[in-house]
Amino acid sequence: MKIKLGEICTISSAKRIFEKEYVKNGIPFIRGLEISNGSILNEKTSFECYISKKRYEELKRIYGVPQKGDILITAVGTIGNLCYIDTEMEFYFKDGNVIWLKNFQKNVHPKYLYYFMKSPFWRSQLKYAMIGAVQKALTMIMLEEIEIELPNYAMQISIATVLECIDLKIANNNKINAELESMAKTIYDYWFLQFDFPDENGKPYKSSGGKMVWNEELKREIPAGWEKGVFSDLIDIGNGRDHKDLSDGNIPVYGSGGVMRTVDTSIYSGESVLIPRKGTLNNIIYVNSNFWTVDTMFYTKMKKKHSAIYTYYSAKLYDFEKLNTGTGVPSMTSSIIYNLKVVIPPDKILGYFDNYVQAFYRKMQENEMENRELVSLRDFLLPLLMNGQVGFQ
Repeated sequence: MKIKLGEICTISSAKRIFEKEYVKNGIPFIRGLEISNGSILNEKTSFECYISKKRYEELKRIYGVPQKGDILITAVGTIGNLCYIDTEMEFYFKDGNVIWLKNFQKNVHPKYLYYFMKSPFWRSQLKYAMIGAVQKALTMIMLEEIEIELPNYAMQISIATVLECIDLKIANNNKINAELESMAKTIYDYWFLQFDFPDENGKPYKSSGGKMVWNEELKREIPAGWEKGVFSDLIDIGNGRDHKDLSDGNIPVYGSGGVMRTVDTSIYSGESVLIPRKGTLNNIIYVNSNFWTVDTMFYTKMKKKHSAIYTYYSAKLYDFEKLNTGTGVPSMTSSIIYNLKVVIPPDKILGYFDNYVQAFYRKMQENEMENRELVSLRDFLLPLLMNGQVGFQ
């Protein structure tokens, strides 16, 4: 049966929090731009804004705060992004930018509703609920009128369970990839920042008394035989191009925010380090496949064999936000990147490191490919389940 959203839950927002109330550390304060489809809440997530514990407790006591099982939906900017709250973690959110669904009726399974709100049927209705000629927005009043397809409770559980199993597998792959990248970064730090790469006897170089020499330009000691260089010694930088005329396919298109869409042709194939030219300047990405980059993203070609992952981690040592050349939109130039200082190890050490960590990255690539297949499966099943075209015994 169809029923209006406002009849099955409470639709509300947060109390106004002013910028002067922000603190450096405390309770995470979420804005619309920090919500993407899925859950953003875990102990390792970093946030830009916080409010004090005292203010949070006051809001909790007087007005209430989001609880496990509630749903958040973005109401301005990119409208309709969802967050199902699957943790007891304490946080608060920005009024006006985010709408809060809570107090669901007993015949409503919140996780089913979350998945329904990702369906094509919901999305088509959402378009008609927006207001604003220039910048679209979603209001609580309009949201209350949108219709929900609500099967019996047992069916809701079955549908949510199938889709959640897929999401849990995707989340597990993402967790594995995060651990693998952390391990690769730890090895990089150990070898190239502490200089305890394996010596000829397989022992940590510096800790075992390996010869170190002072480099005046770097103002630090580096292993004997290593060189001081700049990034132009390691890479050639290419400019991304527009992708609007390309047909959909399976080649990822990267912008400064990550993958934007997939197309049917590539700008480059193989290992590359992608560095934002505009936007989120510190979102540096390593790729080893066919890809396309837009004009806000530089791509690079390696000048030295086995140097791509080393270059990736070396670039991430820099805070590109502080090197920003833009007055409005954060911007970066190729000349700035080319002239950044970098220590250049011997080719033999680069080869050892690359061979060591490539196993991690191959597994990460396998997990990413599996996730793309799982997302396609989930997106294929979603409308079929919601329309009752796939039944349960």
